[in-house]
Amino acid sequence: MLLQKTLASITSVERSYEKKAKLFWDSLAHPPGSLGELEEITVRLAKIQKTLDLHIDKKVTIVFCADNGVYAEKITSQPQITTFFLSEIMHTGQTGLGAVSKWAKSDILVYDVGMIKTSKRTDIITEKLREGTGNIAAGPAMTAEECIHTIETGIRAAERIAKEGYDIAGIGELGICNTTTTAAVLSALYDIPPEKTVGRGASTTEAMYELKLKTVKKALQVNQPSQGDVIDCISKVGGFDIAAMCGCYIGLASLGIPAVMDGYISSLAALCACSLNPKIKDYLFPSHSSQEQGAKICAEKLGLSPCLNMKMRLGEGSGCPLFFNVLEAAIFINKNMGRFTDTMINRTDLVDIRQD
Repeated sequence: MLLQKTLASITSVERSYEKKAKLFWDSLAHPPGSLGELEEITVRLAKIQKTLDLHIDKKVTIVFCADNGVYAEKITSQPQITTFFLSEIMHTGQTGLGAVSKWAKSDILVYDVGMIKTSKRTDIITEKLREGTGNIAAGPAMTAEECIHTIETGIRAAERIAKEGYDIAGIGELGICNTTTTAAVLSALYDIPPEKTVGRGASTTEAMYELKLKTVKKALQVNQPSQGDVIDCISKVGGFDIAAMCGCYIGLASLGIPAVMDGYISSLAALCACSLNPKIKDYLFPSHSSQEQGAKICAEKLGLSPCLNMKMRLGEGSGCPLFFNVLEAAIFINKNMGRFTDTMINRTDLVDIRQD
């Protein structure tokens, strides 16, 4: 099975580069640690790339698109076909992710893993078992076999971008009602009350929020997903997009490629991947702090703190290109700052106040 084989192939990052990277930063003319997260993210990248000559020259955000049967519960103001409409213009620069990616000079790869309508565009990769999931308020979203198959689709997507020479990948999604399925999976995995995992998504009124909360509770009661069992939780109350994203994180880690998380859905998928193999965590970078309350729980569970707080709740993967540029800035600073030995600054005059 591709999933088990890939999980077993994931190796730990090269931890010896943590000390090397920190020592290099400390040789640069600035108070030790004063560049904060800019230093930390390059140290983490050095452990992944196994070098101090860091680079992310070729960047991409992968968008997994899928529709959700729970739409039938009338928990959103957006028509379900919106998923398809957005996927059709993703490469034109007209979506949030499209515009940010254009500015950041990064690419977009779009996968249809379960939309209700199939595109005729050649730049949308169709890899789906069926059009949309089942309604989780009435029964399971998919079978366990469909879940595993879709996770493996995500693994193959990672293999594709590796072959195309990408140095880093962001993981995004499109899918009306996928904050509902995300909340359900998070509640199921960790036995967390839905009141703490259900948020307002991109466009939810107060009345819709109450119905959304009720729907997640009903889905958990109807399906009885097994706590801690990733496959069971995704297959019963999740979505094809979550499964594919989970697989992509697994695939990227196995290939030694850093992965950038976007918001709630993307973070939940990363959490699922880490539950299957904890080594994956060291290959992950959170891009921003989502407005969704459940995203904060995911960040806490992962033990990863986003370096941007933009009050975003769009999804799509829109935070990923923003982080690409932050990381590029950190790499540029790391390579171009003067060393103490090149300046008149005396290192002994600077006090190291770092806590770690």
